[in-house]
Amino acid sequence: MTKRFSTPDLSDLHPETFAMDIQFKSFGKKEYFCGQVMTAQCPNDNSKVKEILNRNGSGQVLVVDGLGSTKVALLGDMLAQQAIDNSWEGIIVNGCVRDVEILRNLPIGVFAIGSCPIKSNKQDLGVTGQSLEIGGVKVEKGCWIYADETGVLLSKVELEVN
Repeated sequence: MTKRFSTPDLSDLHPETFAMDIQFKSFGKKEYFCGQVMTAQCPNDNSKVKEILNRNGSGQVLVVDGLGSTKVALLGDMLAQQAIDNSWEGIIVNGCVRDVEILRNLPIGVFAIGSCPIKSNKQDLGVTGQSLEIGGVKVEKGCWIYADETGVLLSKVELEVN
């Protein structure tokens, strides 16, 4: 289990980190989480999210760029449970989630910009493992992400959390 950390403290200790300038909302039960980044860009289609979360995610955080769309949800309770079953640390969505009343009780970190009841298309659109730009920050597979109630930090290297 990850030790409790504070993104403000990490930022003070590591000024080389980058903060995403998006005000994410927390939807999962875990209020803080960190891990190595896996990326997916999914324009109103969560096929790639499902594909990735079906893999072992031990020590990883999935960062999903839904391009800020609020038209559909890219994550719901079933995919979140799949992530838990496959040991993912958390999921950050630059887009929407659904089933929020269930997500809040699941032991995983879920940050998103909002919620939407509409399910996404399933046309296998999107890409995985590519560099993304979210909230003014370049997010690359293999970087490290640290998220808590204050915000989301990105680091090129793993940081020690006390």
